[in-house]
Amino acid sequence: MTTESLNKPDSIIGIQYLRGIAALMVVFFHSRSYFTDLAVWTGVGARGVDIFFVISGFIMAYSTRHIGHDASIARESAAFLVKRIIRIVPLYWIALLWTSAPYWMNWLSKANAPIDLYTNFNSDLIAIVKDFFFIPHPSLDPEDDGDAYPIVIQGWTLNYEMFFYTLFALTLFFRQYRLIAASLIITTLVLSGRLHKFGDIGGLFYTSKILIEFVFGMMVFHVYTKTQHLTFDRTTLIVLGIIGFVLLNSGSVVNDKFVLAPAAAIIALVFIFAFRGVHLRPLKILGDASYSIYLFHTAVFEFARWFIRYIELGKEGYLNIITIVLIQVVPAIIIGIIIYYVIEKPMLKGLRNLLERARSTPAR
Repeated sequence: MTTESLNKPDSIIGIQYLRGIAALMVVFFHSRSYFTDLAVWTGVGARGVDIFFVISGFIMAYSTRHIGHDASIARESAAFLVKRIIRIVPLYWIALLWTSAPYWMNWLSKANAPIDLYTNFNSDLIAIVKDFFFIPHPSLDPEDDGDAYPIVIQGWTLNYEMFFYTLFALTLFFRQYRLIAASLIITTLVLSGRLHKFGDIGGLFYTSKILIEFVFGMMVFHVYTKTQHLTFDRTTLIVLGIIGFVLLNSGSVVNDKFVLAPAAAIIALVFIFAFRGVHLRPLKILGDASYSIYLFHTAVFEFARWFIRYIELGKEGYLNIITIVLIQVVPAIIIGIIIYYVIEKPMLKGLRNLLERARSTPAR
């Protein structure tokens, strides 16, 4: 393995393609909630989240492969965390403001005097404030039975992501042993959750088995660094991919993360090697816009479902079912791509430029 080969963007373009596919899986999974009888539907689409977590573990290891070779580790650790905040937080806050607008508008409309803003600040608004700072809390929707869902329901995954980024930033101080340190901490948390039955949201959330998927993502990076100089024939990759998706489906039935994590890891490796140097613009666009699609698809669904009800499209019959799914999924993808190009991409570029200028400015 050579360092130069890891620097080639084409070497891991498959990860970007997989991001887009994982986003589509989640969008499809959520589109089925329009129907009452979910038993006949496959739940494998939800496993897009497990793929996302494995990808995160891989990307964090990949993006920090040069960190720790000099004495400025504290500066590099802080820069790493700031970059992740820039990547995740601004667009998520936009989604939060959009989704929580009725709560804020109701709060403001009931205030006849400034003191009312304080007295009317209820538990729902406190929960939404927690969402802005990635603090898990029981869902505001009674149907979620107290599960830790933010007002933007898919934001629960971002709570895990930000926790992992923070933990990973701290383990950068271990330099070349950062992956070992991060893996040991996460494994310890998961084991503590198995050995002790936590009753509070925080204890349950931060000891969840889903954290192990970040470890498998880091393992994918380790395997990749040892094997990326090899060439695999397409038949071998197809067989491995089939095994990965079979495991993904099997793990989906029982929601067993110790099956889903290796399944997602196998799929990630297959995509890395199968698409190395392969340029597929539609998949690239889908991967680039995956975060926008992921964040805003449920908001698009609200408008799509209003339209479905307006045209009085019934839920019975295969043709109607396919049409209903497409009416939800296609606009969600298109609008997500538009949001990426109009909002996400320019915003990220501006914030990253500000960060680079700040880092290049000498301290006085």
